[in-house]
Amino acid sequence: MAKKELKGIITSFRRGLNVTDTYVTIVEVEGEVERDALMGAKVLWKREDEFQIQGRVISRHGNGRAVLVRWKKGFPPQGLGSPVTIRAK
Repeated sequence: MAKKELKGIITSFRRGLNVTDTYVTIVEVEGEVERDALMGAKVLWKREDEFQIQGRVISRHGNGRAVLVRWKKGFPPQGLGSPVTIRAK
């Protein structure tokens, strides 16, 4: 069975009252999807010059289609609003 690839858009960093976590972002998943099935799925963000950062889905976020993604490196703020690829298990 082939792995299913989903698309998503990075909307924001995970934030608190006095802190911003640059290793965790909120990703809005496109289309209808069971978010619980995405736990642990690999996420890939590519820049135009082929630089890429890998991450994984760590939890649901809110009541909509958003999930939290933890990145291996700190995520650059210029990447907010850009698309990502989610490889479901």
